[in-house]
Amino acid sequence: MGIRARIFLLIFLSLSISITISYIIAERDLTKTFEEQILDQLEKQASLLVEYIDEVDSLLTNNNADSIADRLGNASNSRVTLILNNGKVIGDSYIDEKELSQLDDHSTREEFIEAMKYGFGWSSRYSASVKQQQLYFAIRDNNEISPNIIRIAVPYTYLDQAIQSLDLSILLVAMVALLVATIASGLAANYTYTSIAELANAASNLAGGSLKKSSIKALPTDRVDEFGNVARSISQISEDLKSQINLLAKQRDQFGLVLDDLGEGIMVADKKGEITYCNEQFLLIISQENVIGLEIKDLGIKSIQSLYKKSKRSKSADIEFEIDTKDGATKWILGSMNQSKTTKEFILVIHDITQLRQLNSMRRDFISNVSHELRTPVSVIRANSETLLESALDDKKQAKVFAKAILHNSERLTEMVSDLLDLSRIEHGELKLHIEKLNLQECIDKSIDSLKNLGKKKNIDIKCNCPNKTQYVLADKKALERILTNLIDNAFKYSEENSVINIATKTKHKHDNVLISITDSGKGISDVDKPVIFDRFFRTAEARASEKKGSGLGLAIVKNLVNSLNGDVGVKNAPNNTGSQFWFTLPIAR
Repeated sequence: MGIRARIFLLIFLSLSISITISYIIAERDLTKTFEEQILDQLEKQASLLVEYIDEVDSLLTNNNADSIADRLGNASNSRVTLILNNGKVIGDSYIDEKELSQLDDHSTREEFIEAMKYGFGWSSRYSASVKQQQLYFAIRDNNEISPNIIRIAVPYTYLDQAIQSLDLSILLVAMVALLVATIASGLAANYTYTSIAELANAASNLAGGSLKKSSIKALPTDRVDEFGNVARSISQISEDLKSQINLLAKQRDQFGLVLDDLGEGIMVADKKGEITYCNEQFLLIISQENVIGLEIKDLGIKSIQSLYKKSKRSKSADIEFEIDTKDGATKWILGSMNQSKTTKEFILVIHDITQLRQLNSMRRDFISNVSHELRTPVSVIRANSETLLESALDDKKQAKVFAKAILHNSERLTEMVSDLLDLSRIEHGELKLHIEKLNLQECIDKSIDSLKNLGKKKNIDIKCNCPNKTQYVLADKKALERILTNLIDNAFKYSEENSVINIATKTKHKHDNVLISITDSGKGISDVDKPVIFDRFFRTAEARASEKKGSGLGLAIVKNLVNSLNGDVGVKNAPNNTGSQFWFTLPIAR
């Protein structure tokens, strides 16, 4: 769309909107004014009718109410209706006397109700009896004991005629506005197009890379209007652009190394050690907001100061150091600083290797834990095997004892290796889950039934508080059974004798999931152990000192399975600190 068409469309739309708004306001005001004038006339005519009729019910004596209504209607050129206070119509100038009995009860009419209450009332509506829109005005007669109603009505003919006349006027104004918009837009478009073409030609030469004085002088900078202001701005930008090109050539070498290492923390300092540039990653790593303009020594990081001093001597240096963040955590940083050969500025590149350190630490801990957990059963198997080979084979009773010990510890090894393999498959996404719609109550009952025998030795009972027996969740059946079995088995191990294990479910509508909790009556878990209770091979000091057997992998498997099912898992103190409450969530099946 060209500029001429745009200007025409803008002017035409503006005029159209203005005319439309004016029409709406005029129609509203005209309607209101006519209604007020008509109501004023109806009120005067109704008052005269009251004086003439006096009391409506007196006309029943001579049985001439309808004929009087007809005469008064003809005289006033309006519709006159005589209504008793019970809503019955006894006379109407528009309705034949024989049809009066077929009229509806008028006691529910709005004007009738207002007139009975306040002395007069009015309303506007479509009349089904005369088939047209009418304006009604009702007034009470002079009967003070049991007043009746005299109603006068006129059609909306005059108002409709006035609005039709207004429509014609608006149409004529719109045609004139279209003609004016066409002429005005043509003149404005020609003037604007000429001015823009002159400015566009000069700017096009500059955009093509021509920064000669002749191209800049071609701009219409001598004009005093808005186009002149734009031309002067373009001229100034062109002059500044020429000086910036030389500066960019110098900075290109300075930031060449920075462009090669995007994604890491970058800092540039001049020969005096004042920081001139840094990227957001650098500020994020060192946990500071702004360092531009500071000297390296003002950063408060001694390792970077030492790296700066080494770089001044050897032009390049590397260092690995740690810093403390504002939240009390520790970050490990690998820094490398070089001095630019061209600008003599120092460029520092830092890498956050905290996660790598943590992964190495986890790997060492895992190997240590696996070795420790495997050492005991392997040692027992070896010792019992040596004993059997030396002398115990001849003693069947002792041989059976040692063989049972070997079998028990080999089962422990098998279980531990199986758990490790399962945990590895879960963490690496190799365990294929079949997510389906499951009845949560049935899964809980099945897990309880499979473990009931564990509670008989310690006389432990299980109570299940599940309000919604038809609660369905989205989960893998085997994974959910393993989660419940591990948590309920732990509750049996650490609950006191003659106690109760409580299993409860609660729907969390805001999160579209259900929370399942298993509460035991043991001694609970300390606040220090809670953050690491789900780590691999972790067992509390009390568990290690007790006779309760376990590898420390059960809760780690629970955590990974729950996460794979798009849920959360955690532990907290039971109510009144009488044990621990393990909980996890699962998505609700809709």
